Amino acid sequence: MMGACKTVTLLTAVTAAALAVYAYSSLPSAVTEPGKVVMFKAVFLTFSLIGSTYEKMGFGERADLFRKIGIKPAFLESDSNLEVTDSSFSGVQVRIYKPQLQKGVIGSKRTGLVFFHGGGWVLGSVHAYDLLVGRLALGTGAVVVSVEYRLAPKHKFPIPFEDCLTATQHFLQHASEYGVDPTRIGVAGDSSGGNLAAAVALRLNKDDKKKFPPLKLQTLIYPALQALDFQTPSYVRGHSLYVNLPAKLMIGFWVKYLNNNMSLVDTFANNEHTAALMKSHFASYVDRHFLDDSVPRLVPEDVSVDLPDDMKDLLNPYYSPLMAEDADLSGLPNTYVTVCGTDVLRDDGIMYARRLEMAGVQVRLASYPSGFHGVMSMDLALKHFEFEVGKQMLQDLVTYVRELL
Repeated sequence: MMGACKTVTLLTAVTAAALAVYAYSSLPSAVTEPGKVVMFKAVFLTFSLIGSTYEKMGFGERADLFRKIGIKPAFLESDSNLEVTDSSFSGVQVRIYKPQLQKGVIGSKRTGLVFFHGGGWVLGSVHAYDLLVGRLALGTGAVVVSVEYRLAPKHKFPIPFEDCLTATQHFLQHASEYGVDPTRIGVAGDSSGGNLAAAVALRLNKDDKKKFPPLKLQTLIYPALQALDFQTPSYVRGHSLYVNLPAKLMIGFWVKYLNNNMSLVDTFANNEHTAALMKSHFASYVDRHFLDDSVPRLVPEDVSVDLPDDMKDLLNPYYSPLMAEDADLSGLPNTYVTVCGTDVLRDDGIMYARRLEMAGVQVRLASYPSGFHGVMSMDLALKHFEFEVGKQMLQDLVTYVRELL
């Protein structure tokens, strides 16, 4: 028995050492606090390995496993300055964060923000983002609505998007019930939540202008915005150098959101799914010129578009906001886009910011060269992993929302 225990201990130590070595070797050179990042990445890789094994053995989704073994997010500590309630907006579950009004402020309307959590449309919840959203509410003074949209792959596109749209429309219509000025409401989200925020803003700007007050701003935090080109520089680098979001994992999230045909991951990674479209006007929406002015602009050709039925939504702007036509970008609200230098999604954010600017939208692109995907909320589940660049990102975000909302 003792021999077996020693063997297990030795194997565990060897595995941990191997993970640490790999974590360091695949670490982007630009990251700051490398010691803490290596430790975090080793933890991330361990859970990824466990989750992947769980799925491959046919036991179910890794998200279910993590819930079963009790991995819990950090919750917002009770604060007398913040009222938190759960509710339902037209059938969509939400959590509402309402800060106390400052002394001497009587009768004035508040600002409002609808927040969509990240997690690749597959993971995450209102509960998991309790700490971050509470911080946003306290920092900005806005009434923040966090949306519990249904998750893929059980609920594929467009269901998560429709849940987010429904909740936002409800808030716009009933803002006065929460003391909120309906003309001072914005949307926000990180990662896949940034995708949902951008999609909701597009829909409200295009089809619902006469039904609802216009959004005041959209805040997109390292957003996922396109599934046409997975050979952008940041995706290519993300196959070998990353912190917690390798390219294949992100592509897998896109597939689960689309049709859950995981055999397509390699096809998508090699751009074989859209090879026939790479000279079309859709390709011009993700033109490399937006990343590097020295690259000549793509001159699109008249190419017929014929995707399989279960892949047609690749070109739907509510699935992939960068597929929006230029005319549909015009009139969007003031936009804040956060990108991180070592993030696989960096180029998505840059391209969208450039296209919005060209469409006449007021855009602020906040770039953090040493940042990595999810860095702003790393301490939500792992309280010892708070990074200085993440704290700066949150502070800058709060300042922007306070100024422009």
